Amino acid sequence: MSKPSRRPTREVRKAHQEKVKVARQRLASQQKATGVVAPPCQSVPNRLCPYQSIAEEQAAREAAVAAQISVYRNLLPGLLKKLAKIPEPRQPKKVKHQLTVVLIYGLLMCVFQMASRREANAEMSQPVFLSTLQQLFPELETLPHADTLNRVLARLDVKQLEVTHMALVERLIRHQQCHRYLIEKRYPIAIDGTEKLARDGQWGDAEWLQRLHQGEDGNWVQQYG
Repeated sequence: MSKPSRRPTREVRKAHQEKVKVARQRLASQQKATGVVAPPCQSVPNRLCPYQSIAEEQAAREAAVAAQISVYRNLLPGLLKKLAKIPEPRQPKKVKHQLTVVLIYGLLMCVFQMASRREANAEMSQPVFLSTLQQLFPELETLPHADTLNRVLARLDVKQLEVTHMALVERLIRHQQCHRYLIEKRYPIAIDGTEKLARDGQWGDAEWLQRLHQGEDGNWVQQYG
């Protein structure tokens, strides 16, 4: 006997799309009422590169880097001081890169959206890439290996990083750097993960994932998300 399909029916998918549409309209009206300007959601334009010369492209890239530098100069000094207070989990005689340098390297991996440690090793160790980084961060004489970052994070007390992270977020909120993201005077928080919540029974919310449990007393549906 074949198992029943877990995929939602066409009517369920259509009802879910309608709920999403209504929710987006409600959010847009709330943002308009509170003065929040939502960034336009547009697809990638089907056009050629707008730069007509190497100098024009170079100027545009320099302008983008200059804007990022202002952010780095504003946030990094305080962040570096807090990272320097985290106890070193490694043996001092075997340390090549300071803990602050290793953690900044991990931060840059996220900033530059490196998909893996191998990609970080291949891309961030390029001479031109490293030379540009050193202009922004003179303390980066050499970059650590991504495996070094992995070993350090495995030994490091995660709570220390959480405290530093929360201090940075509190500073951004205190200086109203995230004010435009307020919705009804509250900041929305996105949680990425599955099976954070589970409930027995089949409810009307189509966005919940479902699975069928089989037992001696019969079968039942469990929803999780």
